[in-house]
Amino acid sequence: MKYFYSIPINTKSLIEKRQHSLCDLKDSIRMNINLIIKTHYRENRYDYRYGCTIWNKDYSTITDLSKWKDELKLYIAESIEKYEPRIDKIKVALNIEDTELSEQFKDQPLKLKKKIQLHISGTIKHLNEPFEHDEHLFFSPLSIG
Repeated sequence: MKYFYSIPINTKSLIEKRQHSLCDLKDSIRMNINLIIKTHYRENRYDYRYGCTIWNKDYSTITDLSKWKDELKLYIAESIEKYEPRIDKIKVALNIEDTELSEQFKDQPLKLKKKIQLHISGTIKHLNEPFEHDEHLFFSPLSIG
């Protein structure tokens, strides 16, 4: 079985030639998908296109929720297809729900967030095995008009 470095990479361990934590193929793919989804465009200095455009949709005014969800699924699938070459036949399911957060800011509760739940499925290419990954994101209050 082949092992992969886990994220985050501890560069100090690598430089000092100490053992870095490892993971299996499925966990490596999951970590990379998590990184792709949570990275803004232009955040990776070596490849400005690495990441996902969903963060450009934060604080959006939505006129058609169904269309907006379809666009998000498409953006996520395209980013994963481009930057995670170990899987194919990628499908993204998306669900949005209201979430109350218990954090406090200046004695005011921060309650207005949208939780975006993602279910990503596909096939690991060289093993021809099914792959599934669940992820969630918190978005700003979305204005649906």
